[in-house]
Amino acid sequence: MSKKYKILLADDEKELSRAVATILRYSNYEVDTVYNGKEAIEKVNENVYDVIILDIMMPITDGLQSLKEIRKNNIKTPIILLTAKSQVDDKVEGLDSGANDYLTKPFDKKELLARIRVLTREKEENEEKYKIGNIIFDKETSEISTSKASLHLNNKECEIMEFLVKNQERNISKKELKKRIWVKEKNDENIVTMYISYLQEKFLALGANVKINDKNGYVLEKIV
Repeated sequence: MSKKYKILLADDEKELSRAVATILRYSNYEVDTVYNGKEAIEKVNENVYDVIILDIMMPITDGLQSLKEIRKNNIKTPIILLTAKSQVDDKVEGLDSGANDYLTKPFDKKELLARIRVLTREKEENEEKYKIGNIIFDKETSEISTSKASLHLNNKECEIMEFLVKNQERNISKKELKKRIWVKEKNDENIVTMYISYLQEKFLALGANVKINDKNGYVLEKIV
């Protein structure tokens, strides 16, 4: 596994949560853990995850309500629900509300890892090329193109472009973008502004009908 995927694990059974998180980290996943649905929603709104695991029976906000809130916010991250054997109706409601999969407790760690691999593999297969307006972003070649021409993106530009394309319905703050793209680098937030301007210049050079709106956070949008 070349990319280190980021997972949110939300389960109020702390001992089980610690055990599962240890297994995931040992399997080279980055993991955040929370213990109720409210914290799960807050984490999802603050960070970008590759997979979200939600236990249905959680305090404050349960897993089903958390799922619905996440989907209402146009976040399309794959979600696995953890359910009890008796929660048949909850499984159906969860799948109807946008869950991608479910596991019944107790579950085998190998099955959990297999379900995660399926979801991340599907993401990879579906996320090589993106289209918005008259621009095509090719993640594999790190290029953006229109019918006029194509331009290469450097690593950071490519990461920003991918992040914005995946979150077209959200206003992304400068702080969030820096935290996501410059994870361990000690740059100030002005570096975000600089790289956004690089992308804007490339859009103009290509005659693109898209722009990065930066009035209330960054949003990649088509120019009407």
